[in-house]
Amino acid sequence: MFEHTVVAVHFSSSYKPLLESLSELREMGAKEFTLVDVLRVDEPKDLSEAHKAEARRRLEQKQEDLQKDGFEVHIEQPVGHPAQELVKVAMGVKADLILLASRGEGLWREFFHGSTVLELVRRTSIPTLIERLDPKDDTPISDLFSHILLATDGSKRAEGAEAHALELAGRGGNRKLTLLQASESDVPADAADRLRELADKARAKGVDVAVRSEEGDADRVISRVAKEEHASLVVLGKRGNAPHKELMLGETAQEICRNVASSVLVVPGSAPVWTR
Repeated sequence: MFEHTVVAVHFSSSYKPLLESLSELREMGAKEFTLVDVLRVDEPKDLSEAHKAEARRRLEQKQEDLQKDGFEVHIEQPVGHPAQELVKVAMGVKADLILLASRGEGLWREFFHGSTVLELVRRTSIPTLIERLDPKDDTPISDLFSHILLATDGSKRAEGAEAHALELAGRGGNRKLTLLQASESDVPADAADRLRELADKARAKGVDVAVRSEEGDADRVISRVAKEEHASLVVLGKRGNAPHKELMLGETAQEICRNVASSVLVVPGSAPVWTR
C-alpha cells in the first residue's frame, strides 16, 4: 500500500534511526524510496559547497545500503523551504507516503525547524507518517504497526483514515487495532453503527479489535486513550467537520501531530489505499 515513500532526511539530526527503520515498511508493500535532503535557503551553511558535497555523499551511502536490501532508491537534494520542497518532490514522483521523524514527548523539536511538520501536513494531499523518536537516544519509540489506534468521527472525511487503518492492521500477525470515537456529547447512533461495521471488517482479517467511545474534547481524548492503550501509531483524518478546503489541517489533527507521544499517520479524506 505504501509502494513508493518519500523520506525526509537531514544530516544534522535524526535521520539515521529514521532511515534504519525503513525495513518496517517492507510488509506494507514498500519497494521504492526517494530520500530528500532539503538545503534550506535560510541556512547559509546548507548552501556551502562543502556541506552540499558531504550531504550528497551520505545520501548516496544510504542509497547504496537500501539498494542492497532490495529497494529501489532515488535521492533528491533540492534548495528551498523544507515543507514546500518535500511536497513538490512527493507530488512529482506520485508517492504513496511521506515519512519524517519527530522527537516525542510533545517537545516538538523535529529535525527541521519550528512548525515544518505542521506546514508539510497542511500542504500535502498525500498520507504523511510522523515517526516519533525517543528524545533520549533518537531511536523509534515502539514497533510502528504493533498497536494501531484509529480515531474517527464516522464521517465521510474519515473514510481515508479508516481504510488505511484497516489495511495496516490486516497486514502481518499479532496486530491490535483500537477504534476510537471521541465526541463532546453522546455518540450518534450512525457513528456507533460505523464503529461496529469497522470492527467486524477488522476481525474478519484476524485482527484483535477493541472499540471505545469517549466523551470530551477530541484532541484530549485521543491523546489520553493513545497513552492508556500504549498505541504505537495513531491514524486520523486530515480534516475535522468544519468546511475547510482539503489542504487545510483540522484543529484536532493539528493538536495530535503536535502533542501525542505515539507516531501519527495523517490521511486526507480522499486518499485511496493502493494495494498494488
